[in-house]
Formats: sequence, C-alpha cells, structure tokens
Amino acid sequence: MKLKFHPEVKNDIDNLDGSVKPRLKSTLNKIKRSPELGKQLGNKRGIDLSDCLKIYFYRKKYRVVYQILNEEEVIVWSVGKREDQVVYISAYKRILEKGR
Repeated sequence: MKLKFHPEVKNDIDNLDGSVKPRLKSTLNKIKRSPELGKQLGNKRGIDLSDCLKIYFYRKKYRVVYQILNEEEVIVWSVGKREDQVVYISAYKRILEKGR
C-alpha cells in the first residue's frame, strides 16, 4: 500500500513533540500494511468524514485521519491531537479544499 499525504500534513508532523514522532512513524507503517485497522468515521456536528478512518497513537491522545483511495493507495489528511476536534476539523477542511 502506498501512503500519500496532503501537503499540510508536513506541518502537522513538524508541530508534534519529538517524543511522539517515532510513534507516528510506527502508526503510519501499520496503516501502510493494514489500512482497514482504522475505525470508520462518520458525520458529526456537520463534519462529514464518513469516507475516512482514524487510528490513534501515543496514549490515545493523537489521531491520524486517512482515506483508502483504492487497493493500492491511502491518503493521510491530518495528524494531531484529538483535543477540541482539531484533527478532524483540519481533515474536513482539507478534503473540502481538494474536492471529494
């Protein structure tokens, strides 16, 4: 499986604490091997991520929001803390900008 990243995900990763980054790398490898491991998201409070999945890491404080595009590709839309739904809002805005 090939991982693709929304261009702003680099900023998400740069903003992570250094101790979190190795855990993220491990989580991305899990997604690459078995993308179906993530939990299906839905449409909550007007944030429609029903085409996406989430997987959490580092004491369940952080999330990766991604979408399986086809049998060979996954796109990561957002990486960040769960707090205040920021990771989900970022993913939603990025998807809208790109156009589903």
